Amino acid sequence: MTNSNRSALPHTWMPVAVFALAALAAAPGALGAGSPWLPAPGGGTVAVSFVSQSATEFFRATDRVPTPGGGHDLKQQTVWVDGVYGISDALAFDFRVGGARSQYVENIGPPTRANLSGLADTSFGLTLRAVDEVISSGPTIAFRVGGIIRGTYEQGFVNSLGDGGSGIELSTLIGKFIGERAGLSGELGYRYRASSDHKIPPTIFARGSFGVLVASGVGVSLNYSMDNSTSGLNIGGPGFSPSVFPELDEDAHLLGPAASFQLSTSASVAVSYGWVVAGRNTAISKALSVTFAYTFD
Repeated sequence: MTNSNRSALPHTWMPVAVFALAALAAAPGALGAGSPWLPAPGGGTVAVSFVSQSATEFFRATDRVPTPGGGHDLKQQTVWVDGVYGISDALAFDFRVGGARSQYVENIGPPTRANLSGLADTSFGLTLRAVDEVISSGPTIAFRVGGIIRGTYEQGFVNSLGDGGSGIELSTLIGKFIGERAGLSGELGYRYRASSDHKIPPTIFARGSFGVLVASGVGVSLNYSMDNSTSGLNIGGPGFSPSVFPELDEDAHLLGPAASFQLSTSASVAVSYGWVVAGRNTAISKALSVTFAYTFD
């Protein structure tokens, strides 16, 4: 965000527009989310999020069925560290790194482990703002190019922490403030990952958020995210076995609210809740996230 943005728009909006959404995006299957609103040069935000998710049902292709073993609870906890730094007035660097742990019952048929843990997939990127709404009549528009580094977890289990691929993602981000108390933001992108072990399908992803500053230092938002594989296998279909989970045609649509509270001029906390409302070959998860953020100039 430019210095002119920071004077024209509420400083308390930052946690809602950026990190409340990022906390929600930490739910199943998502990597770091970008923002069209960039920090001022030399400024930025660092945030720590704890995400807890669970599921007792999943989509087998598009059929809603209990998780293997009669609906046992599939759980995962993740701690994320997110950061964004303003390199120049129109360019920012972002990153996300974290660790995760999953739990599930053993000896139910499909391969599982009682506990799995490891470093989650790391993501990083550069966002270039092309249009600034402060000096134009339209919305803020930015473009992001990012990289993904696979984590250190084991694959081939029902409760594995990811697909085990490294790659790139490209996206377009749009945002618009509505007066001084509301705003809309969205992202649409393409993700490609490669693995020596599996053919991971490319993914089309999208994010959307509408937020309102309801009181001094208090904001609420409604957030949506989508990750949609462009191809792949179906659970129980031709070619499927538990060893090829990363090759699934996996789609997930996540919806939920978030609330952000400004604790001081630089510190804030956000709470978000999301659930999978539609999908394909994915867990029907519910996820709760708590994020603590520190903004610096």
